[in-house]
Amino acid sequence: MTVRVTTLPAAAAAPLADLHGACFPEDPWDAAALQRLLALVGVFGYLAWREDAPVGFALARDLGDEVEILSLGVMAGCRRRGVGRTLLDAVMAEAGRRRRGSLVLEVAAGNTAARRLYAGAGFVQVGRRPRYYRHTPESGDALILRAAAVGAGSAQ
Repeated sequence: MTVRVTTLPAAAAAPLADLHGACFPEDPWDAAALQRLLALVGVFGYLAWREDAPVGFALARDLGDEVEILSLGVMAGCRRRGVGRTLLDAVMAEAGRRRRGSLVLEVAAGNTAARRLYAGAGFVQVGRRPRYYRHTPESGDALILRAAAVGAGSAQ
């Protein structure tokens, strides 16, 4: 699948909320929450487009010494076609450009597709948060994953 990736515009809270809700109907983030998040220092993101429609997004925050991936979602009909990896690569490359040493994220322990995506990009488990996710009690633990940034140098 051919997709193009663009940077997330600052005024994207409402459309991003729609996209987030479509990707994560069990735990959507609303426009107000996303607006507050987008206003934080260091937050950046990307949209993946297929033709004229957004099909995925990545939202991250520069923490100074590393980048945290806050959320990455792909529309159900576009999953397992390289969209998530394209978005992940964009965030990892940005972390490298910012000279951050690593990236960190949390993923549901039961989300095997996402865990495969992250493992394929070099993420390894560095921690676990029991019962972190409310929407999936049987797999509610969050795994904390970390990877080196692409082309990252010293953050000094």
